[in-house]
Amino acid sequence: MMASIIDVAKKAGVGIATVSRVINDSGYVKKETRERVESVIAEIGYVPNEIARSMTLQKNNIVAFILPNSTHLFFGELLFFVEEELFNYGYKMMVCNSSMKKEKDIAYIDLLKKNRVDSIILLTNNDVEPYLDKRLPIVSFDRTFDGVSFVSSDNYTGGVMAAQHLIKKGCKKMMFIGDDAQGIHTNVQTEVSKRRIGFFDELAKHGITNIINVEYPLGNYTYIPDYVHQIIHSHPEVDGIFCISDAVAAEVVLNLEKRGLNVPKDVKVIGFDGARSFLNLGKRLTSIGQSPKLIAAAIAEIITNLYENRTVKNIIVPVYLQEGDTT
Repeated sequence: MMASIIDVAKKAGVGIATVSRVINDSGYVKKETRERVESVIAEIGYVPNEIARSMTLQKNNIVAFILPNSTHLFFGELLFFVEEELFNYGYKMMVCNSSMKKEKDIAYIDLLKKNRVDSIILLTNNDVEPYLDKRLPIVSFDRTFDGVSFVSSDNYTGGVMAAQHLIKKGCKKMMFIGDDAQGIHTNVQTEVSKRRIGFFDELAKHGITNIINVEYPLGNYTYIPDYVHQIIHSHPEVDGIFCISDAVAAEVVLNLEKRGLNVPKDVKVIGFDGARSFLNLGKRLTSIGQSPKLIAAAIAEIITNLYENRTVKNIIVPVYLQEGDTT
């Protein structure tokens, strides 16, 4: 039997009107009372009738896309295609920049709980699983949560393809560079971690095991710390570098060439995302490409599925090699 607003009021020791004000975020409620009511709602799993109705009626027709940084090269492109795809399904999209702050992720997740949006697309590296009501329409991108539908590019295969390409180009001494340390040092494991795993696994099949692994704490997606450049400089024997994203790869190329090295003659560099521009390099990056259009279609398909069938569905989108001028 589902919990009711009466159950919440009794357990929290308040009136039904107070619970209603908390749920609808209307009227004054003391901070400690609000927190107690919200804690009880989470504990007993109460779903307001308004939310249940909106799942059927799609009353708001608004989908919130929560992501760390919309200025990221790939995320910006992904936003364009997701908005276009959702519009074709009759939805409007709300962009929510979390700036990688957990408290902002939680605040935006609450938009769904409070019936401000019909569903959310969640892209985060933060530990927000305890705050997700998995009975509500949530789609995760590049991250798995138990009981939540997700879409991801085939990151593992992308890592394998990067290794195969560098080997084919004659590279012998490899390096991986990525802002993926959180996948190793915390309980948060993103699908992006599989880029590194696929890369290492494929190199091992070819007898290459002395790979230089350079990982640093998750930054702002647009630069890599100075000490990472120092590590690169301290390994002049490296002739092949796989970077976790095109933004990182572009910075590596610029730094290498500033030191007088030629890319790709001296060092070959491959990124991940499939940037469609020259990134101020004067040359196009070789990259493992993701298809934002296919990802957007998969996300829209899952959102529709959540309303019609209420079933968890996962979609892995294929990647491809985009040959450029850096390998």
